[in-house]
Amino acid sequence: MDECTAYRLRIINRAISKLYDDALRPFELRIAQLNTLVVVMQTQGLTPNELSQRMHMDASTVSRNVERMCKSGWLKLADIDDARSHEIQITEKGMKLIADVAPAWEAAQREAEEMLGVSIGKAIARGANRLANE
Repeated sequence: MDECTAYRLRIINRAISKLYDDALRPFELRIAQLNTLVVVMQTQGLTPNELSQRMHMDASTVSRNVERMCKSGWLKLADIDDARSHEIQITEKGMKLIADVAPAWEAAQREAEEMLGVSIGKAIARGANRLANE
């Protein structure tokens, strides 16, 4: 088990996610939600399927997360030409939240870099970039 890459990555993921979640807790936000907000902001809107593919998440998880974030007023759903889908868009409230949490996120980012070390942090970034471009 100690040699299992999935096991090791889960340990890293849990530790780093906890660090960010703790930093974002005063804003009633989790790191997965912030990541979703940023992706929607950067793309200027996308369908649930596109969000699912971009974030490497299953469709049901995306749907649940987006629904919660719409209820919080951070995201909204807009009609598109395809009646079978809709576009996820960020709201002004969502944009403000990103700006408000930036200092807490930056502090968590520095702490994560210290926790992992420079070489591991860079290796994770390279791996994530490779997967994102598949």
